[in-house]
Amino acid sequence: MERIILQCQHPERRVRNEKNRISGLLFLLVILAVIGYSAHEMVNQGKDEDYISVSVVVNDSSNVRWDAFRSGLEQGAEDNHVHLNLVSTGTFQNAQEEHTIVKRELDGEADGVIVEPYSSEADVILPTESAKPVVLVGTGIETDRLFTSVMTDHGKLGKSLADAVIQGKAVKVGILSGNQSQLGMRQRLKSVKDKLEEAGIEISWILSEKELDKKMRNVEYFAEHPVDTVISLDNDDTEKAVDIILNDDRISWKLYGEGRSEKLIYYLDKGTIQELAVPNEYYMGYQSIVLAAQNIRYYTDKTEQAEVEFYMVSKDNLYDEETNRILFPAVR
Repeated sequence: MERIILQCQHPERRVRNEKNRISGLLFLLVILAVIGYSAHEMVNQGKDEDYISVSVVVNDSSNVRWDAFRSGLEQGAEDNHVHLNLVSTGTFQNAQEEHTIVKRELDGEADGVIVEPYSSEADVILPTESAKPVVLVGTGIETDRLFTSVMTDHGKLGKSLADAVIQGKAVKVGILSGNQSQLGMRQRLKSVKDKLEEAGIEISWILSEKELDKKMRNVEYFAEHPVDTVISLDNDDTEKAVDIILNDDRISWKLYGEGRSEKLIYYLDKGTIQELAVPNEYYMGYQSIVLAAQNIRYYTDKTEQAEVEFYMVSKDNLYDEETNRILFPAVR
């Protein structure tokens, strides 16, 4: 009888032992979790300390024309340990709007700022009191101060558009000159005018972006001032020129312009646009982050001017490998 009782107690001891083993295992798991979390935090803290913050200010930041530029920024930020802040902006109505945003970012937590100047007047765009690095993209400014910049050779781009128009046998040309507050746009316009005048081609009218917006409200203007060819010096004006052609059967321009938006590529393929000058904006975004990070980390006063290549794209070379590399950059 006693043997039977002892045998009945064995399962209870086994249950207690099993509970003890489970409790020990759970305790060990908790310890390992705490150690793992602490190690993770230490690693992340080291990473955070290594990271810097860069704000980017461009006109109308959500516009799809910035897609390639944005991809370059994001890849550059990943490769260079940068917290990227692409500041949300609408369409600037004047340079003071951009100045206010740039000053806010420089006064805040950003270690540096990348900016596309709305105007070429440095004092209007950039606060003079900030010692934080500023990298200019897209266009330069008129100043004795030295800045790192990443941009296209605007004179060369304008000349290439004019050469394409000359080869297209243009007789009478209209020019959409973009934002003439920007130094880059003025350089493009001068180059186009010089080349066309040298070739003896008549320039019938020149409209800035604001003048173009006004003329588009007068549906008769372009029919009453006919030209056979239009040169557009920036992406947005090239898109507007496409709209004019599509919406008025009396307009049959040959259109040459700068730009890279999906809309422009589509109408290049359709034959509405003859040729596009396409800057490598992925490189512009990537390189601007690289240079901003260098200036921030190494406290260098060195300025560098990185030239952004552009490519002349027509329907004939639209699907070439090199063209696709520029139009549709692959992000790692």
